[in-house]
Formats: sequence, structure tokens, C-alpha cells
Amino acid sequence: MSTLKVFFLLICLMLPKEIVHAGEPGTAETTKVEQVDNKEPQNKIQKKEIVKEKLVNTDIQLPKNPIDKIFFQPLGQVLDPRYAIVTGDCSPAQKGYSCKIVKPKKKSNHFNKYYYYLNGNKEVYGVIAFRDHRIGNVDYCRSLIGEWGEYFKNFEFETKTKEENLDQLVLITKSIKPSEVYMSCYPESYRDIKSYFSLKLFINES
Repeated sequence: MSTLKVFFLLICLMLPKEIVHAGEPGTAETTKVEQVDNKEPQNKIQKKEIVKEKLVNTDIQLPKNPIDKIFFQPLGQVLDPRYAIVTGDCSPAQKGYSCKIVKPKKKSNHFNKYYYYLNGNKEVYGVIAFRDHRIGNVDYCRSLIGEWGEYFKNFEFETKTKEENLDQLVLITKSIKPSEVYMSCYPESYRDIKSYFSLKLFINES
């Protein structure tokens, strides 16, 4: 068998069985597209598993990155009109700062309100996405927190929530870009926000 044929065979054996599009939960990018199963003979499947075992080193752990954007909007940068349309003003979290009600180009069907918080330089340092009406029963809300928890595992966060607390999610990181995430199924009311399910993401500017 020629070298070219051997190389082609190895490439075919390493092709993944499914293609996954990763994105924020509740967006179109979370769709998983499965390929058709060709029902290969058992001996070919075993050969594939052997090849994968030889080529993949499961001991290697790639470093996780700090989160740098959400709903396409880069954090720590000015509000980008390509990714979000400003529809109004909201109450700022700090004096001298501002807040904008936006409609993101990429949004999650888990929320119907999006507030972007801007510092004195008009850079986005915080995002609050929330639903201002009841989301359903508590089990459904907990499942949404579970989805977001899995998503945030792609980034360098440390979980601060107690394992038995299924109604909240608190994450922090002290890496290159210190940031924190807070999610809650509890009804909340503060400033101009009334929420039944929320996601808060803030980066530390210091």
C-alpha cells in the first residue's frame, strides 16, 4: 500500500462522528448536528478505537481562557453597534457610569431583557441578561442554570456555589481579567430591574 493511501486512511479514521457548535445556551450556536451512522463492521470500529488511543493523549489539559465576550459583545471595549442595538437607557450601577438597554444580535431565548453597563470611558464592563416574567417551574429554571454552568466550564472560573444549591450559580476568576458571574432563579427587584431568572457578568476594571 502506498504512503499516500495510508495517510488518507488515517485521516478518514480520525474524522469525528459528530459536529458540535458551541455558543451561549439558548442560542442557535448550541445546536448539535449528528452525521448519519454508516453501520461499519465491528472490526473497523475496533481499529478506529485503537488508532484514537494511540493518537490522543488524555493526560494533556489545555489551559482555559478568561471570558472576554458574551452575546458577541467584547468585554472591556466600547459598545459595538455591529453586535447590539441600543434601545434605551437604564439605571447605572455606579455614579459617573452609564447603562444601556440593548437588543443583542445574538441573544439567548432564556432572557428577554439585556442591560449593558458602561464605565466612564463608555466601555462595557458588565452585562445583565434577565427575564422579567415567570420562567416556569423551579426544575426548569434549575436546568437552565445547569446549561449555563456547563458553558462557563469552558472558561477559567472557580465555582463558589454550594453543591446543594441548585437555584444559584456564583463563579469568580482572579486570572488575567478578573471577573464574576452570578445566576439566580430567585425573584429579584433592584434599581430598574425586576427579574425571575438572571445572568450577571462583570469584569474587574482595577
